[in-house]
Order: sequence, then structure tokens, then C-alpha cells
Amino acid sequence: MGEKAQYSSYRWAMLVSACLAIISICIDMIAISPVLGEVAKDLNVEMGVATNLMMGFVLATASVLIWGGVVVDKFGVTVATVLGLLCATIPATLMPLIGQNYGMVMVARLVQGASLGFAFAIIGPTVVLWFPPKEHGLAGGIIIACIPLGSALGGLISPMILAAGSSWQGVVALLSLLGWVAILMAVIITRRPPSPEVLQGLMQAMQPAAGEITFKKAFRLPMTWIGALVVFFNTWNLYCFLNLIPPYLAAPSPMGVGLGPMTAGKLALAGTIVGIIATIAGGSFFDKIAKGNQKIAVLIGFILTALFAFPMALPSVYGNLLLLVGCMMLVGWGVNFMGASLNGFIAMNYPPSIVGRMVGWWFGFGTFGGAIGLFLGGKTIGATGSFKTAIILISISAVIGMLLDLLLKPQQVSIEESETEGMEALLES
Repeated sequence: MGEKAQYSSYRWAMLVSACLAIISICIDMIAISPVLGEVAKDLNVEMGVATNLMMGFVLATASVLIWGGVVVDKFGVTVATVLGLLCATIPATLMPLIGQNYGMVMVARLVQGASLGFAFAIIGPTVVLWFPPKEHGLAGGIIIACIPLGSALGGLISPMILAAGSSWQGVVALLSLLGWVAILMAVIITRRPPSPEVLQGLMQAMQPAAGEITFKKAFRLPMTWIGALVVFFNTWNLYCFLNLIPPYLAAPSPMGVGLGPMTAGKLALAGTIVGIIATIAGGSFFDKIAKGNQKIAVLIGFILTALFAFPMALPSVYGNLLLLVGCMMLVGWGVNFMGASLNGFIAMNYPPSIVGRMVGWWFGFGTFGGAIGLFLGGKTIGATGSFKTAIILISISAVIGMLLDLLLKPQQVSIEESETEGMEALLES
């Protein structure tokens, strides 16, 4: 049976469902970022403490991502997608009722953070089981591009709704409506199983010995640990960029640039729009130019981030909007360009039966980097009264990630156990 028959056009419906889920979750994630000053004022906490609401979301994402892959592999894409969307949408919908107390808001953010942990884990199985290898980078890039897309939409719309007279709690609740639509689409679309011919073909086309890797034995491979550390520093860059730059632009001087929420949201949009393009371009780069080699795209991403993040903390740059936006766009490109290549590396070097769990592990462990980056950022903001040190730390983490990427390579192994166990587990899931 030919590739066209194996990979039906239904794969695009699966792609749309995954994209909508991640967009809605990321809107919920970023909704309070450009209005964080108002949140801090309303909850009577300092700005450094308010940033912990962003950190809490990312910390929960990291914790759940490790197990989100298990949910995907055992119960399927539909369960993981709907569960993730419910975690994001219910607390957001209830925010007008629970959003008057900092502790309750933090609990809500922790629950919401679990959402991305489940939803992100569906990327690997969706790409591997529904798309031919020559489209892995493109499909993964499109789905991952929904992270900056959702963040851009949330960052742009949130201050507009606030300016129209809504409370920040009302902003969060209104932006949750898309999540209910995404839940309905996931239930309708994602229950169809992939083609059995695709499953068989995947096992035959794996990298040498990759089809024999069990989940347990994957943790004996250096690529599993080095790859997770690469993601650790990438997500440090990504989540600090998405969550700290908008309030940095909005906060009054000398804490921030002093542009106010509306202007900050519009300027932050430049970096996130570039991130959308970069993620899709990174997927095509992985497929067409790098030919399945993740190293080049990851190096490009870290180098751009290292070179252009710290200048945003310099008066000569943030005092000139053209230079500031230019740096934001280059960092936005850098932190997003490598995502599809990292997902592609996982898809090519682990068997389908564990790819969801390995995506969960890489990005679950890795996302602790985002949580730590935001935590340390909040601490430095509280200690110094400025966002500048947190921004400089983005460049430092990028340098470390770049050095780790030089060590990441596929692991050729010889494992005695047959691939039969993994294939049976896949067919049962």
C-alpha cells in the first residue's frame, strides 16, 4: 500500500485539533502576563511575588508533562487532549469567583499549568502516527508554532479587554471560551485510530536499533539525558521570554521600560509573531535542509538567543524602540526555531510505542528549566526592583544550552529484546 493510502488527508483534521487545543491553553497561560501589574495591585502583592503566578503555571506543566506522555501512550490522544483542556478552561472560567485571593489564584494557575503538560505530550504521537516522515518537521513545527501564536493572541487581547473596563478576572474568564470549543473539536475529531499499515511501516523505517528501545532502557542512553537538558535551557529561554518580557515592557521605570500594558502587548506581539514563523520554518529546515539533523537548528536558536537577549536590558537598547523590537524579534526567532528539530529527533530515535512518553520526559524535565528561570527571575526582580537581571540570565542559559547541543547525537544501541513488546504495547494503547 502506498504512502498516500497509508497517510490519509484526515491527518490535517488531527493537526487542527491539536493546534486549537494548544492555542487555547497558551492564551490562558499568558492572559495575566501583560496585565500583571494590575493583578499584583488587586491582590496586594509585590510584582516579584506576582511573577510566581507565571512560574507556578510552568512548574505544573513540567511536573505533568513527564506523566502526560504516559496518559497519551496508554489512553490515547483524545483523553490527553480533553483532560488538558479541562485543566486550563475550568479554572479560567471560575476566575471571577476565586480570583480575589492570591493563594486561590496560585492554586488555579497550578491546575492550569497541568493542561499544557497533557496537551504538549500529544505532539509526538500526532506527528509520528499520522504524518509521513518527510512531513514530521513541518507538522511538528505547525503545532509547536501554536505556543507563540496562543501567547501572542493572549498578550494582545488581554490588555484590550482590560482597557474596555473589565477586571483582570473577567479578562481571564472571557479568554477561556475558546477552550470549550477546543474540547468539543477534540471529542469529535481525535477518536479515529491511525492506520495499521502506518504502524507496521514505522517499525520497519526506524533508525537502526531504535525500534528495540524500551521505555526503561531509554533512560540508559546518553541522548535521553543530554536531550532533556537541551530542552531545559531552551524552555528557560522560551518561558522567560513569553512571561517576563511583556511585564518588563509595561512596568514603570526603573523596574521596566514604562510603556504600559497596551503598548507592551503590541510590542511583545512582534517577538511572538516571529516565533510563529520561526517554528514553522524550523520544521521545514529540519526536513529539507538539515535532513533530520537537529544540531544545526538548535545551535542557531541558542546563538541568536545568547546574542540578543541581554541587550534588551541595556538603556541604549530599551531606550530605542527600533533596537528593542529588533532584539525581541531575533530572540523570538531563536527560542522557537529549534522546537520542531528537537521533536523530530525524538520521533526518529525512539519507537512509536514510547514516543509520547519520551516527548513527555524530554519536555517535562526540560520545562523545569522554564519554572526555574521564572522563579529566579521573580527573585531577582524582588531583590533588585528591576527585570534586567532576569533578562540577562536568558542569555547565560542559552550559552549553556548551546554547549550541550554539541554533545547530543543519536545513540546506536544493540539491545537483545525484540521490538515485539513495544509494538504490542502500541497496538493496545
